[in-house]
Amino acid sequence: MSNLKRCIMLVSLVILLPGFVCAADTWIIYYTRSGNNKMIAGHIQSQMPGAHLVEIKTKDDRSGILGFISSMLDQWLDRDADIEVGEMQVGEDDVVVMCAPIWLQNLSSPARTLIKQPVMKGRRLYLFITYGGRMNEEKQKLMETWIRDQGISLAGVYGSAVGGKTEEDIKKLIDDHLTKSGLITTGKQ
Repeated sequence: MSNLKRCIMLVSLVILLPGFVCAADTWIIYYTRSGNNKMIAGHIQSQMPGAHLVEIKTKDDRSGILGFISSMLDQWLDRDADIEVGEMQVGEDDVVVMCAPIWLQNLSSPARTLIKQPVMKGRRLYLFITYGGRMNEEKQKLMETWIRDQGISLAGVYGSAVGGKTEEDIKKLIDDHLTKSGLITTGKQ
């Protein structure tokens, strides 16, 4: 190989490598009790290939009527949930997309608990929320203020009423939100 070719390759590596090493990642983090937010997070990942998918799990069983009661008590009493989060190494410039349900007009306790964690401080967050009926506008503004007060750069909140909708209807809503947010352009990125 000639010296000129070696020099061109070396200069190319010096110019291009930092961009690859420092490229921002996208993290899709979700909590689900009923399965809706898992489906939504998976759909978002299908629209954003390469994004990391991480589940927030509660250490106690939240299924069935007893799980529902436990979840509602956390909401009423504003308690943190005992959570486990998968492998997550969110970088300073990374984007976080969180999918979480609204319970009693507030972000679910497992999602709230994660938002309070140091790993979320200073991160840019796109919040995709689901609810059965509708979200009270005043309560949503209070939730947004609380998130910003946690040191998070809230890039947008995208709500979806999922009660009575089919999976395809929900995916179409999410696609509209993804496009509106600028996370994807029309169709897949």
